Amino acid sequence: MSDQQDKSEEATPYKLEEARKKGQVPRSPDLLSFIMLLTFLMVFSAIAYPLASVIAAHTHWWLGNAGQLGQGFGYLGEQGGYSLRQVVYGLLPLIGALVLMAILTNLLFSGPVFSMTALKPDFKRLHPIQGLKKLFSRRMFVELIKVLVKGALFSLVLYYLFQSVLPQLLGMATISPLALPQASKQLLMQLGFTVLAVMAAAALFDIWYSRREFGRQMRMSRRETKDEHRRREGDPEVRAKRKGIQQALLKKAAALGQVKDADVIITNPTHYAVALQYRPSSMLAPKVLAMGRGLHARRICHVARKHQVPILRRPPLARALHALARVDSAIPDSTQADVARIYRWVIALPGNKVLAP
Repeated sequence: MSDQQDKSEEATPYKLEEARKKGQVPRSPDLLSFIMLLTFLMVFSAIAYPLASVIAAHTHWWLGNAGQLGQGFGYLGEQGGYSLRQVVYGLLPLIGALVLMAILTNLLFSGPVFSMTALKPDFKRLHPIQGLKKLFSRRMFVELIKVLVKGALFSLVLYYLFQSVLPQLLGMATISPLALPQASKQLLMQLGFTVLAVMAAAALFDIWYSRREFGRQMRMSRRETKDEHRRREGDPEVRAKRKGIQQALLKKAAALGQVKDADVIITNPTHYAVALQYRPSSMLAPKVLAMGRGLHARRICHVARKHQVPILRRPPLARALHALARVDSAIPDSTQADVARIYRWVIALPGNKVLAP
């Protein structure tokens, strides 16, 4: 239990990648809210006049043709649909900009994430104990503090803003209808950018905290780090055994290349094969150039036939050399008498130069 709580190690890249595959990435709702409000204000300021013109034109038509609307429900629905479509067309740049900025904000902050894990039903979320833990978690406590601080700041800012714009609000009752849209736009921009300043501070804090909290949640204990390394790299004993097998195979392959220099091949004849070499000027006893069993033994015999190396069938001696000898080492003392008799046979072969210096 203490090992689970003592998560002092930073998350490994592998764990972060696995979390991303599950859709677990840092998110900043306050940053998204700030970007959406900023986008709304910028785009709305650009489309406010055309949109107001469309709304004014259709309002004027509806007021001017109010007497004709009672002719039938079909005529009323047709005209209503036409007016609604024109207003929606005027709002399309704003809607498109908001959707585009929402996507770009998430991509820039969290990177591209596509996961179906969040859509899978997880009944653990319905567990009441887990729900209470989340309700009284550190994250929820910080969110509560943020809501209280933002609420206090918004209230304070809006209070002073209302006092400053109160004369403008009272003056709007006396201005002409043509100047009303422009005055309303200025008032909305002033209110929006004031709120935006408070949201900017909240977004900066949320960016820092969301990344810090996500890093804290992804932390690992030393045991988890070791277990992950073991899962990815394999058990040390298994890796050592695998490395030993690889080295043995490489050694066999290298020894197979020395068979052409052997004096004689002692076989079982098919299960074992041992290649021997003896140079009196540099060796006290014959040494083993290569040896093997099964398929490797057949390969040794194949290379020996290719290079015309004598092959002699001596099953007991072949098995003894395979069990006791080592490649690139001298033969055991217990086999020297038998090997000596074989070398007398090899020397007697026509054209043999085994004992040549």
